Amino acid sequence: MARVNPEAAARLAKLSRLLDLEEREVRARADALVQGKSTKEIEASGALLRRARIHEVRPAMFGRARVSFVEDPSRPGHVDRFEVRPGAVVWLLERDDEGRPSPVADGVVVRRARGRIDVVFADSEQVGDVDDTVDLLRGEDEITLRRMREGLAAAERVEGRSARLVEIVLGASPARATRATELVTLDALNEDQRAAARHGVFAEDLALVHGPPGTGKTRVLVEVVRQCVARGERVLALAASNAAVDHLALSLLDADPELPLARLGNPARVAPALEQHTLLALTESHERRQLARDLVEQAFTLLRQARKRSARGRDAWQQEREARVEAGKLFADARRLERQAAEEVLRTRRVLCGTLTGLSEHALPSADEPDFDVLVVDEASQALTPALLLGVLRARRVVLAGDHKQLPPTVVSLEATRGGLGATAFDELCSADDAGAISHRLTVQHRMHEALMAFPSTRFYDGALRAHPSVAQHTLEELGVPSEPVGAAERVLDVIDTAGTGFEERRAADSDTRENEGEARLVERVVRALLAGGLAPVQLGVITPYAGQVGLLSAALAPLIDAGLDIDSVDGFQGREREVMVLSAVRSNAAGEVGFLADERRLNVAITRARRKLVVVGDSATLSSNECWRALFDHAIASGAYRSAFELPE
Repeated sequence: MARVNPEAAARLAKLSRLLDLEEREVRARADALVQGKSTKEIEASGALLRRARIHEVRPAMFGRARVSFVEDPSRPGHVDRFEVRPGAVVWLLERDDEGRPSPVADGVVVRRARGRIDVVFADSEQVGDVDDTVDLLRGEDEITLRRMREGLAAAERVEGRSARLVEIVLGASPARATRATELVTLDALNEDQRAAARHGVFAEDLALVHGPPGTGKTRVLVEVVRQCVARGERVLALAASNAAVDHLALSLLDADPELPLARLGNPARVAPALEQHTLLALTESHERRQLARDLVEQAFTLLRQARKRSARGRDAWQQEREARVEAGKLFADARRLERQAAEEVLRTRRVLCGTLTGLSEHALPSADEPDFDVLVVDEASQALTPALLLGVLRARRVVLAGDHKQLPPTVVSLEATRGGLGATAFDELCSADDAGAISHRLTVQHRMHEALMAFPSTRFYDGALRAHPSVAQHTLEELGVPSEPVGAAERVLDVIDTAGTGFEERRAADSDTRENEGEARLVERVVRALLAGGLAPVQLGVITPYAGQVGLLSAALAPLIDAGLDIDSVDGFQGREREVMVLSAVRSNAAGEVGFLADERRLNVAITRARRKLVVVGDSATLSSNECWRALFDHAIASGAYRSAFELPE
């Protein structure tokens, strides 16, 4: 049987070259963390955690180990100064007899709390007998790159229907048009959503669902999955991020609590409401899983005893070596038993949810033929094509949903970006001349007041968006907020211009990010005024493009965050919403430089998170050097939503 056609093969080869560039940049950034710097300098930058104490080591599924690190009592607060978030890669370093650090294992941060960080390491043997006190170094995510490279290699080898599907997703072969078949929906959808769902359920090869903000894209996917399951099909439901996977899985279970669904992934990175659907929970009582736990405990005991013997001198060296070999065999047997247990459980599930790159680390049986009837990918516009292929290879047909007018996936290499690595398959397929035969763009949005919808609809969606009657005129007054000092409740859009105030940006200390202290103080005033007007903290969000500004605002409004106020970056807020949003643009300089704010998609995300009111705070003198931002200020002036910061009451 033929493999992929020459055009697809050429595109795979190009993606491989772009991944090489990305991998090179990732490694360069990892090296830059330590090269030419002292240990104290690395620690001061937040990239190194020295003398962390191992509080607990617990076995995790598939031979992994979960390690909890806590503070050295002599250095209070030093764990909290280690700048890593859940999902970050870290290297565990152990010092030799001369005090030189050497890497022992790499792991992923799965949870952090005050004075504590939990990390899952891929191999229990690597961390089963390290010292009680170790160093952790922040690393770059080379694991994901490796998995994407494996996906490209596999795509080059596939044959038959799988090869044709790879060609279609890469744009190297045309997809067959969706058959016009009436759909009796399981849930209440509007006609716009029903049309999109028809593509997803009846597509021959590929269906695209373009879902602008608030149009019910996930609701359509839920309908598609439920219809496919009702037809006896098996569905693989994936996304690029854990947050997107959780949102889709929870939406599926909200629609049908009895849906036989499994959530792949480390339980510590899964939403609490989904814990009972993880492999850890589903295999908890399985006989093979219980046997595996016993073997892992035996292996940890052997390693602890081996370390104690080693400390007594050279005579115990042979016994230590034999114990380590035996422990390795026990870990291998435990992994085999856990995978057998997982495979048996997964065969009973009709829907499997997980991340695109996390899929390969779980027990999914390999086969010459795809083992899923349908692949459904949410937020496909944020999935790099090599990652998407990891899922495509497992299915007979594909449904992709996303919005290529919002933020693209992150690519760190400028060369790879210029080469097109960030141009996703979803983006290119939606932009193709024949996209209409396999796709549907949703146009009825259920989130924004029509005054908030007007600018993004015109600017990004050809003026096609319409506000559903249930939201078209909804206001703060309906929430019991009759008025507030930063504008009457009927002022749905409020653009506050800081030009002339002297609120200039600056580079944050020891970082490339930006912050604007004067603008942060103004945003704090706006937030407190909104709350004084009757808004609850949980109804309000603050969004800003720069991590430095997130830090300033979080410090100033910390008690309100505890009460439910949400402050995050534009990237962090994608896919989320609040009744009221305050946007802090940050950039203010004499040169008119706007940096990555020049990307229209970032502005689109920032201004489409609000349901009833949006307050934009920014310097028109700087931001208007960019055509899109200038259009926003022009729109605000034309619609009566503009005013100077000097007009605000003290």
